[in-house]
Amino acid sequence: MEASYILSPCLFNRFRAHLDQQNADIMCTDLFGITFLRSTSKTKKVNNMASRRRSSDFEKKASVKENGHFPAESPGSRRLFIMRHGERCDFAFGRSWVSKCFDDKGNYTQTDLNLPATVIQRENHLDFLKDSPLTEVGKFQARATGDALGREGVNIQHVYSSPSLRCVQTAQNVIDGMGNDAKICIEPSAFEWYGWYKSSMPVWLKPSHLAQSGFSINVDHKPFVGLKDLHLDETVGEYYDRCHRLAEHILKTHDDDGDILIVAHAGSLDTFTRRLLGKSARNSQDMHNILSSFTYCCLCCVAQDPVTSKWSLVKPPIPPLHDFNWKVLQ
Repeated sequence: MEASYILSPCLFNRFRAHLDQQNADIMCTDLFGITFLRSTSKTKKVNNMASRRRSSDFEKKASVKENGHFPAESPGSRRLFIMRHGERCDFAFGRSWVSKCFDDKGNYTQTDLNLPATVIQRENHLDFLKDSPLTEVGKFQARATGDALGREGVNIQHVYSSPSLRCVQTAQNVIDGMGNDAKICIEPSAFEWYGWYKSSMPVWLKPSHLAQSGFSINVDHKPFVGLKDLHLDETVGEYYDRCHRLAEHILKTHDDDGDILIVAHAGSLDTFTRRLLGKSARNSQDMHNILSSFTYCCLCCVAQDPVTSKWSLVKPPIPPLHDFNWKVLQ
């Protein structure tokens, strides 16, 4: 069963303004569905409900500490933010969105107001099947998050992104929402678990192509791990190790007091922070069970004590767009 969310008048009006840029006049409900996949068949709904029941164990554990003590940020604490991307086209409309929107020559037509008004040009439009863009709602989610961060005075100086288009678009909209001039560093090792792509990996757009298409990309950035060094047969434990190594590399690269943002995938909130918090990697079953807890554009924050250098999970400076319990990461 889909969860429903009621938008505040302020947030609803901002979303309407976002769509008005395309002369849209629609009412949106179920704007921030937390299902990992949109299900249309009865079987998929049953599977989704089962997944939620499994993940509820993590939610219950988190809620036990709802009134417990969490370390407060010390003055001068360095912060690392991890964020999931916004709503993606293939999960909102199914994989058939590509065949419905593109003709044989790759010409694109927007067939739904929540589909992108325009799409980035790429050599083969079929590459969108494994490298989906954001929906218009997804762009709004990301920009609203950036806007909220800006209002709270968060000054993110360093931005990293998975090479997935949906993540790059999310990072860009967050930057735009903050009014920030940060450049996005593309990191292939920030991608989600390779085990889901054993047949073939997505074809990602090159940083230079993204920059030429208007994204704020640091084209001089040298990835920590190159595409040729990706190991597609990694285990879940190796996935956690990969993300932890990247997190350590990023933190060592920027040893000042500037805040850092990594925009990646649902599991990334756990895989990038787990070992920083002194915890061991989850096993495969536990990782899969917790995935449905991570809603679109959910955000977590870890802060480093300036005296002890210890990292702690802290309350994000902004509320979520919908019901995400950041304490599930404990």
